[in-house]
Amino acid sequence: MNRGDTFTLYMDGVALTVCVLGFYNEEYSGEEMVILAMVSQENLVHVPLEDIQTLFPQRKYVN
Repeated sequence: MNRGDTFTLYMDGVALTVCVLGFYNEEYSGEEMVILAMVSQENLVHVPLEDIQTLFPQRKYVN
């Protein structure tokens, strides 16, 4: 798994789209954990990276 990967899980016959947001190591056990987001197919939008960079200039936001 890599950051940004999306995949579909089936739980109780319902399809859920999940996106990998990031990873971290659990403080006490050291176990690698993954941060996931559930994505609604109705709200999924594909936007060119160039358009996003126009909306969010680098100088204003730091990751």
